[in-house]
Amino acid sequence: MKILGDPGGRPGLRAAGLVAAGFPSPAEEELRDIVSLDEYLVPRPCVSFVLRVSGDAMRGAGIMPGDLVIVERGRPARNGDIVVAEADGETVMRYFRREGGRVRLEAADDACPPLAPRGEVRLLGVVGACIRKYKL
Repeated sequence: MKILGDPGGRPGLRAAGLVAAGFPSPAEEELRDIVSLDEYLVPRPCVSFVLRVSGDAMRGAGIMPGDLVIVERGRPARNGDIVVAEADGETVMRYFRREGGRVRLEAADDACPPLAPRGEVRLLGVVGACIRKYKL
């Protein structure tokens, strides 16, 4: 069995295989790997940080209020990336769009108009993961 995780021996979770979200299929009984959630969700921890989401602007992307997002600093944003940015005095999470020399920040909710910042846009990072906790 291959073990994924940190070499210091921190425990990970056992990955038991796949599960069908549609029609049932026989579950695999053999354990496949040990998965370190840190390694899976945060490939570059030295340049990453976590934010708790407020507001509904990214609900259409599956990011809900109360979720945690992992943001990676220093990675260049590409069109379609979800970013955290400072624009016109507020910090927002939106889809990044560059058209020529202009940047637009678009919500995933059609009721929220796109932001076409008047001033400079300061990119704080690119969202690499979203974490949602259900009742346990």
